[in-house]
This record gives sequence, structure tokens and C-alpha cells, in this order.
Amino acid sequence: MDARLLDYLDYLASVRGLSIRTVEAYRRDLAKYEIFLEGKDLDEADASDIRTFAGTLVMEKRAASSINRALSAVRGFYRYWMKFHKKGKDPAREVENVTVGRTLPSFLFEEEINSLLDGLGGDTFLDVRDRALLEVMYSTGSRVSELCGMRLSRLNTNNCTIRVKGKGSKERLVFLCDAANTALGQYLPYRAAILRKYGIEEHDRIFVNSRGRPLSSRGVEKIVENRRLKAGIRKHLTPHTFRHSFATHLVAAGADMRVVQEMLGHSNISTTQVYAHVDMERLRRVYEQAHPHGSKTK
Repeated sequence: MDARLLDYLDYLASVRGLSIRTVEAYRRDLAKYEIFLEGKDLDEADASDIRTFAGTLVMEKRAASSINRALSAVRGFYRYWMKFHKKGKDPAREVENVTVGRTLPSFLFEEEINSLLDGLGGDTFLDVRDRALLEVMYSTGSRVSELCGMRLSRLNTNNCTIRVKGKGSKERLVFLCDAANTALGQYLPYRAAILRKYGIEEHDRIFVNSRGRPLSSRGVEKIVENRRLKAGIRKHLTPHTFRHSFATHLVAAGADMRVVQEMLGHSNISTTQVYAHVDMERLRRVYEQAHPHGSKTK
């Protein structure tokens, strides 16, 4: 362990008089933090590193109280080092505790999303519809209620946007990536054929079931579960997982938190900030070490 960390632990025991049990807990937390830094000097770490460290603990299913204790140990070390040694900076000052009950939501890595979509290469109505559905969910980050409420009259395929109605009847514009726009273009003729087949009057809803009726939230849940099983993904999935994946990937790519807030339709930035500590590559390494099918050698 770094001599500076040992110096701090000795201070906690001999000067602060903390119990052996508490000092040992801090020792474990600081050792984990040191390993997480992967050789980066303690003085070089910044607030983003510490937030991502908290994110790895979330991925390990640690309780909020346990994560906050680890953050307390890290904060304490930097405060101590600055106060008594007048060296370095205090990156932990900007890092807030994890709110009890608020953890990083479950999300899909890109290859998991691809494995879902790879099984949808068929030309049946269900395959074509489900591909469009999953592509749009991931591209727009829409809530399932917004997805089911999407209307043809609010779709603009020329500029790849759909206007959706969110919570509190607030409207916002969501964006379709090329893959989603293409998948929708392939799906719409199938949709029209299903409505004709069952003599259903045009109702403007984009996504329909196999009999041409507007797709329900429960119907979307069943589609996601069915496609999860076919793709062999063990992770629990819901339609909201695609919304979380959308936000997680945006933040990991460096998107501004306020922009992500607008895209998700969050009225309060604090709701969006659950994604603030995301560093995809480090979270991936935690996933690969912890997941039964992950690579243990990475």
C-alpha cells in the first residue's frame, strides 16, 4: 500500500483514536481505491476518477452505506494530506455521496444490444417490427409509455425526429439514428399490410401488435423478454433498460449532463445525475470480472 495511505491510517488510529474495526474498514476501502487507480498517482486522481470508483462499487452491488463509507475514506485521506503536508489537491471535495436507494441503473453494453438485434434479421412482421422497436427505444431513450404513444403524424423521417408526449403531457423532440430510421422505414409497409389484413381503421399509432392494434406497455415488455431469451442474455431486461443504456452511453461518451437531461425529459437535473459517474471502460472491466460469462483475464 502507498506510504501516504499508511500514514493516514496510522493517523486515524493513533491521533483520532478510531477503533481497530473502523481503521480496518478504511484500510480495505483505500486499498480498493488504490487498485482501482491502476498505477495512477494519488495526486493525479481527479473527481471523475473518484466518481467512477463509486460506480464500480455500485456495479459490485455494494450497499449505498458501504459505498459512502469508501468515499468517506477517500475524502478523509485527501483532506488529511492537504492539511498536514500541504501537498496536492483535494479532488474528493467535489464528489457527493451516493443517495440511499439510488444506484446506477442496469444497462446494456453495445455488444449486448447488437446480440439482440442480430437475431432480428428475418422478414416476418414480428422480426421487422421488433427490430424497429428496439432500435427506436435505444436511439431515443424514450419511456415505454412514450414509445407506445408514438404517432405517425409526429414522425419526420426526413430530419429523423419524433415528437413524443412525456410525463405531465410535456412534449419533446427525440432523435432517430440512421439504424433506427432505416428500421422504421422497413417496418411501416408491414404495419400498413397488417392493418389492411385485419380491416383495422388507421389509428396513427406507429407500433402495433400482430393484429394491427396499438401496442401496449405490457406488449413491449413481452417483446423485450422474448428477445432477451432468444439472444441468450441472462441480465434482467425491461423496456426501461434501453432508456438507461441510452443515457449511460451518452454520458460515457462525454455528453453534457444538461443535454442528456433534455433528451430524457427529466424535469430535475438530479434525476439525470445518477449517470454522472459513468466511465464505460472501467465499468466494463468490473462487469467482465464479476459476470459469470465475462472474461476473467481482462
